[in-house]
Amino acid sequence: MKDRTNCFRPSAVPLVTVDPYFSIWSFTEDLTSDYTRHWAGKRHGMCGLLKIDGITYSFLGKASVDETVYTRRPLSMKQTELRVTPTSTYCSAEAAGVEIKFTFTSPLLLDRPEIMSSPVTYLDYSIECIDGKEHEIEFYFDISPECVVSDLSNKVIYRKTPWGVSCGRSEQDPLHYSGDRKTMDWGFLHLAHPEADVMDVTERANFIGKFFPRQGGEHWYGVPEQASNLLSLCIRTKARQGVITLAYDDIVSAKYFDEVLPAYYTTFFGSFETMLENAVNNYQEYRRLADKFSESLMSEMMKYGEKYAEVGALLYRQAVASHKLVMSNKDGIIFLSDECNSGGFVATLDVTYPSIPLFLLYNPELVKGMLRPILRYAKMPEWPFEFAPHDVGYYPICAGQLYEAKNGRQNPDMQMPIEECGNAILTTAGICRAEGKKNFAYEHKEQLLAWTEYLCRYGYDPENQLCTDDFAGHLAHNCNLSVKAIVAIAAAGQLFDEPKYTELAQKMANDWCRDAKRDGVGSRLAFNDPDGWSLKYNLVWDKLLGLSLFPEEVFTEEIEVYKGKMNRYGVPLDCRDSYTKLDWQVWTTVLTDDKEYFDCVIRAVRDAVCETLDRVPVTDWYDTLTADQCSFQNRTVVGGYFIPLLRDRFLND
Repeated sequence: MKDRTNCFRPSAVPLVTVDPYFSIWSFTEDLTSDYTRHWAGKRHGMCGLLKIDGITYSFLGKASVDETVYTRRPLSMKQTELRVTPTSTYCSAEAAGVEIKFTFTSPLLLDRPEIMSSPVTYLDYSIECIDGKEHEIEFYFDISPECVVSDLSNKVIYRKTPWGVSCGRSEQDPLHYSGDRKTMDWGFLHLAHPEADVMDVTERANFIGKFFPRQGGEHWYGVPEQASNLLSLCIRTKARQGVITLAYDDIVSAKYFDEVLPAYYTTFFGSFETMLENAVNNYQEYRRLADKFSESLMSEMMKYGEKYAEVGALLYRQAVASHKLVMSNKDGIIFLSDECNSGGFVATLDVTYPSIPLFLLYNPELVKGMLRPILRYAKMPEWPFEFAPHDVGYYPICAGQLYEAKNGRQNPDMQMPIEECGNAILTTAGICRAEGKKNFAYEHKEQLLAWTEYLCRYGYDPENQLCTDDFAGHLAHNCNLSVKAIVAIAAAGQLFDEPKYTELAQKMANDWCRDAKRDGVGSRLAFNDPDGWSLKYNLVWDKLLGLSLFPEEVFTEEIEVYKGKMNRYGVPLDCRDSYTKLDWQVWTTVLTDDKEYFDCVIRAVRDAVCETLDRVPVTDWYDTLTADQCSFQNRTVVGGYFIPLLRDRFLND
């Protein structure tokens, strides 16, 4: 048996990973020591039990729905495996001579959007007697309606379906709220299995073996207004293997300006019912495709070492499932990000920018879907500025930028002018490089050139303003922001065959090498700060797009600086604090072919993920001295972790 003490320990374990609402994790490595939870931390309970020769053991989740309901917990099985791949989480546990192996699989296949957008996660299990004896065994699984309603005081209705059972609020009001750390509060949760049923929570208590009612003589059972609090979608069976399909019908997924849009899969399957029937009937094929994809991606990542592959396997589902894929009748595919635990903004441009390496690798059309909301909104009269917007609302409602807006009015001092113009141009350049054609750029040429002109006027020496690292506050003369403007202008010249932009960018780069030079090695944090330094992650586009603006010594000197600033858990973002960003650190590893630096960064990132005391889906903003989470979790920006693979793809094509 493998020594689990030396295994990769995720900061949180992905179980159900579909979209920002249907997202259930274990915040502990031992899957029975706590409730399963939504990515934001709210309890979204799943419970797995085995009864072996009359004694009940737990293999998943915490068995009590409320600490006042039970005075006895089942024994926990000994967890013997926990392994995360890009599309699956493999688990095994044993007790009393019996082993259960179970796997959560979310078929998030980026090149198969009809499958990726299907709101389905599979849980398959198999039970085996491993002591050579025969045992009487019964399997139990349930999932709470708290996974589909934000408040259990709301009345929940339960239904039998052709595939099992479902539940949801009795009064449906889709899209009735938006914002950060929100959970499902409309639509229907489905449990598809031949023996699925709706059961009172006392059924779980009876399965465990002892039940004690609430103190004070309260009797909830049979009270219609409260009964829904004690019901769950449940499977109780003696079958020793099976497949459980967990699915979420959100009815409609997003409001996109003047359109109300269902999930993308409806354009392929037509209805949720057809999609679910297809998903149930095609489990073996979907699982085969998911396993094949995982094996391929793991093989690619292993070229960079086991530590790199371990972290990448954990980050993949987080990056994808922080989005919702829909289809607009006007704009086509729309891939909406939720800026999780960071304001809840939707389609945030400076969240798109760091996330794109993963999506450019497998489906550039999804990156177009990230940009389309921004490009659409920028043309609307409601957007008052000549630079690019930050976002288009709060997830999942796209109605206009809400970052730092008050009473519907934008605050000019709280914008990111250089940041977002550069992001839009460079993301477009990435799309065109990945596709090998410039169609998308030319579709939006007028807008992109307007933003290029803005960068030509204001980008070299930015005024006091925010950048994507807005938690660090305003900064004037930001040298890394200047780099973004320079490489974006050059990218526009490359996209549209405009020599004037290429020539201006080269002049700016030459001036930057002089003006940003530190008194020692490397470059400054700000032009007026001779001693400061910062991660120049925006330089990667000079390499990825083959722009050749900056001499090689700029890159090598930067890496020398970062090596000297390395802490236990990574390189700080800049000289002002000890915190860092996971994505930007990894971006700097592709500035040169310095394997020593690459290995140091990846080891530090892996250690931070494994050793942090903040048990949440991976944070991208943490302290390099302690691995403490500063904020942010479950964000799609971790797609930037895959930039070494993108670098290889671009440079070898």
